[in-house]
Amino acid sequence: MNKHEFYQLDVFTETAFTGNPLAVFPNAAGISDRQMQLIANEMNLSETVFVLPSEKALRRLRIFTPKQELPLAGHPVVGTWNLLARLGVTPKEENGWISIEQELNLGVLPVEIEFSEGKPRQVVMTQGQFKSGDLISDEDEIVDLARGLGINREDIISTVDLPIQAVSTGIGSLDVPVASLEALSRCNINSSLLSKIYLKYGAVGVYAFTFETKEESSSVHARFFAPNDGIPEDPATGSAAGAFSGYLVHHGAIDKYTFTIEQGDFMNRPSRIFANVSGEKGKVEKVKIGGESVVVAKGEVFVN
Repeated sequence: MNKHEFYQLDVFTETAFTGNPLAVFPNAAGISDRQMQLIANEMNLSETVFVLPSEKALRRLRIFTPKQELPLAGHPVVGTWNLLARLGVTPKEENGWISIEQELNLGVLPVEIEFSEGKPRQVVMTQGQFKSGDLISDEDEIVDLARGLGINREDIISTVDLPIQAVSTGIGSLDVPVASLEALSRCNINSSLLSKIYLKYGAVGVYAFTFETKEESSSVHARFFAPNDGIPEDPATGSAAGAFSGYLVHHGAIDKYTFTIEQGDFMNRPSRIFANVSGEKGKVEKVKIGGESVVVAKGEVFVN
């Protein structure tokens, strides 16, 4: 029987027991593909990361939901590199930033890590190329989408400049504009109906959002639902937040390119996601997502 050390972190937060939980196996050599999937299912978190050596970058990250492996994900990258910096895997600064490269199934992408008093503070990842996909404009389908989210049809405020759209920076999500925080708070999903809709558009979940926020310093509040992957709701979703940030700039729906997205409050796990987009309306060039993380637990898993 082999034992493998893991850590659990809360990501996109500076406060323990908020944000999005993440399990990381920092030395995953020797764990088979099948065992990785079984462990991720056992952890029962939205994602679990297995860190491996890489010939192309500082480390390779393999990211699993309870049901499948992903090419890219936000909170796993942010949390994992916060941990690896704490464990001395990365170069270190007393105060300032370093840049390293990571290998994901999507490819090799850069990561920036900010240190404060010798400890990692914020991790910022560059995501894949922004892609704008299919729109949902059929009224019957919008009605079904509202039913899938458990809200009223009039709560969805899709327009030409703010459409319901599948977008991606490596993983597809379906962005849905909602009228208010109050309407967003009423979401009570029909898992089978919602999954049927977003899977049709090549997405892994629905990112419902409103421009009403809990905090004045934030720009948007969002909720992410991915029931087909065993994730009824996710407290913080970096991949979806990245694609969504590109969506906002692509449609000219926001007047600044650096902003904060709120998520997780309705789960009592407040998360704050930093977003930075380079480009302009109709031409998104680069999307970065970042945030802080807290280590909350350490343990071992035994594998036959």
